[in-house]
Amino acid sequence: MSLRDRASELVDGVRSVTAGERTKRLVERVRRVRDGESWFDKRGLDTIRRRPVDDDSIERRRRWQRFLGVAFVGLLAAAFWYPLVAGVGVVGCAAAAVGVGAVRGRFYCNHLCPRSGMLDGYVRLFSRGRRTPDWFKHPLTRAAVALTAFGLLGTGLHAAWRQGGSLGVPFLTMLGVSTLVAVGLGVAYHQRAWCQICPAGTLSHAVHRVAEALGRDSAPRVEVDADACVSCGRCGTVCRQEIRPGQYAEGEVTDHGDVFSPGGLEGSTREVDGVVDHADCLQCAACVEECPTDALSLDEE
Repeated sequence: MSLRDRASELVDGVRSVTAGERTKRLVERVRRVRDGESWFDKRGLDTIRRRPVDDDSIERRRRWQRFLGVAFVGLLAAAFWYPLVAGVGVVGCAAAAVGVGAVRGRFYCNHLCPRSGMLDGYVRLFSRGRRTPDWFKHPLTRAAVALTAFGLLGTGLHAAWRQGGSLGVPFLTMLGVSTLVAVGLGVAYHQRAWCQICPAGTLSHAVHRVAEALGRDSAPRVEVDADACVSCGRCGTVCRQEIRPGQYAEGEVTDHGDVFSPGGLEGSTREVDGVVDHADCLQCAACVEECPTDALSLDEE
């Protein structure tokens, strides 16, 4: 049976089901396949016609990531010789993440963080590309990691102060240990797994949520065209934060909660209207580049 015949049968079957506006859109998509107007290539459903991608933009981004990665390695090397450099680096990066988070969400984490450049530019080459467990992204896990990191740092600084030692050593220890953990997670799962529990990222997330609650959030959002989205799920496979942008096309989503969520830490199900308003979105546009139907867009202005 030809593709046209199969599509015609599917149209007839779908038309017999009443499931609201979503069913109507599904019927329209199948009709496009039947009439040759779809984004599917005429050779079959498995040959998706991809829209042109700005290769120069991608290459510039990769060069920037490699530069950040080299800069981070240089920071580590300098910190081993002069531990106070680690203190300046840790405090500076955390302050930048929080400051940018107040107005741009987690923009810093993808575009300016030196460690993210190392993870994307180099660790990516050795990563297994696996999703992390659900508990890994739970707010309690993130809070536990942040409290442990800051608690140990505070204890180390207090001990160094009392003993007259270098205040840079606790920062160096924190920077070195967290980098080893980040690389290990990047190889075992995907290169940015650490970013899901990074203490600085957690602070940025919290500040962003406060800005949202106060109505002062101006972070760019990925938008989903529900008519163009075919629910292929490819956007979710490339998201560094394991968000599934396609699910925001219409209907309802359930996010991991936080203290600002109506459902508390357990999260809650809410209606969405085509805007990916997830507070952990890195605004990297990887999902936009991967979308085969041009259903996603990101206004970075």
